[in-house]
Parts: sequence; structure tokens; C-alpha cells
Amino acid sequence: MTLPARLWPALLLLSACASPPAQAGQNPPGAGAPVTPAPRPLTAARTWGYQLTGYGADRLTRVAASSFDVIVVDTLDDDTRPWPAPEVAQAARAHVLLGYLSVGAAEAYRPYWQSGWRPGTPAWLLSEQPDWPGNYDVAYWDADWQALTLRELDRVIDQGFHGAYLDLIDAYEQHPDRPAARAEMVAWVCRLAAHARARRDGFLIVPQNAAELIRAPRYAACVDALGSEETFVYATNQPTEAVRRDTLLADYALWKAAGKPVFTVDYADQPALTTRTYAQARAQGLIPYVTVREADRLTPGQ
Repeated sequence: MTLPARLWPALLLLSACASPPAQAGQNPPGAGAPVTPAPRPLTAARTWGYQLTGYGADRLTRVAASSFDVIVVDTLDDDTRPWPAPEVAQAARAHVLLGYLSVGAAEAYRPYWQSGWRPGTPAWLLSEQPDWPGNYDVAYWDADWQALTLRELDRVIDQGFHGAYLDLIDAYEQHPDRPAARAEMVAWVCRLAAHARARRDGFLIVPQNAAELIRAPRYAACVDALGSEETFVYATNQPTEAVRRDTLLADYALWKAAGKPVFTVDYADQPALTTRTYAQARAQGLIPYVTVREADRLTPGQ
């Protein structure tokens, strides 16, 4: 799970306030955005990048100027305001641009957050994640959580992204006492996909992690590719175990057989380890990216 490494105290303070008005030039919700067609299909991608915070005064300028085929960015700027549609369109001219959307956890710095919320209020809000302050497990099968998230997805579509990069798909692993948890996640992802494509034909759905869901009969038809963390290197600079690599590579083979590209992200900042990780991934027919855990910059690809 990769989450934006923002300034938690400031964001929690912001979340207690009313949502700010739209910036000048920003499309109001539901207004729709002129959409730049994806410059290439995902299956033609050979490189990708991933930045979720740290845009600074350059905003999306460096994203727009980068050479990656596919780029994932947060749908909010560093001040937690949605990117205006014209900026998204500019960044999307030369890249497949995917907007990050957490569908299996709630985040206290998102515009939807309300100051009175706490675990149990609303009912779908579960415990705070100990390693990620301000992030909360959710009952992702709950109708109210799904309605809120679908509204967030509508905003991503209206901003003009080519698709959504869905995080916390593996949240079903947190509910071993719920027999239907895995099937409910498959159904949830498929509902998100159907909703998005009803709004915009060809809108891309790329889940992160939970590679084994490709074995669920419905899943492959609902998604366009896989993003997967820590195949070769744990954050940070810690090689993964052979059993993990072998398990993931077996799942990836099913994705590739279904015609779905696999985008891997590993976390390393040692030059030799970074080079080796790119080589390992490409030898397996994967599309690799190696970056820092904070995901606060676009690191050079190889």
C-alpha cells in the first residue's frame, strides 16, 4: 500500500474545516472536462512512473514533461485541492495519466472527510491504520462507503484522467472472519469499472496489489492492467523472499496470459539494487518502476 506522505497534522487541521471553494479555472463537479485521448494503449506501454505528492510550485509541469508512457498521480495537489481539468489535460497529452483513488481505505485529508468522523461514525469507518496516521480501514462492502467512493470516481472522470489507479484492493485480507470478503472486493472493483465506463467509454481501471484476484472468474473483464508493489524489493532496499517472488510471478503469468500488462513498483535508492531490480522485472516481461517509499518525486527510469 502506497499512500501520499503528506504533512499529517496540517492536513488533519484542514479536514476539520469546510471544503475550500474551487480554484479559478477549475471545473465544478459534474461539469465534465475536455478529455485528451490516451496517446497509446496500456498494452503498448514500456515505462511508467508514480508520484503521489511533492509537486511543489511546478505542479504537474514535470509530470507533463517526463518521458514515461504511463504516470500515476494523486488527484489532489499538495494543498489537497483537485487538479483543475486544464492542468490534467496538459499532463495527459503525452502520457496515459491515471488518478490515484483509494477504494479500500478512508483518508482524513480528502475533501469528503468530515470533522466529526471517528471509528464507528459513520458505521463503515473502522480502525485507524497504525502505520498510516489519518488513514482508516473501511467496510468497503457498505452501501454508503461505495456511494461516497463512486462520487470520488466521478470527480476523477470529470477532471479528465484517462483512468483510475485503485489502491487498497487487498483490504479483503484484513477480514479473515468474513467469508465473502474476497468476493465482495471483486464485485466492488467490477462495480467501479462499470460505473466509470458508463460515464466514459474506455476509461481505464488499474488495481494495485491483490494479484491473485485474477483467478476470480469476473475480475479480468473488469480491469485493464495490474499495478503491484514490492515484487523484488521491500521498502526500502530489502530484497523480497523467493517464495513471495515466485507466488507473485505465477499470478503475473495469468495476467499476461489474459492480455493485461503488469506494472511493478519496488522501493530502493541504492544504485546497484535499482539497476538489478529493473533487470529482474524486465526479464519476467514486467513493466518496472523503482522509486522512494514516499512517492514524492518522479525518479529516473531505466
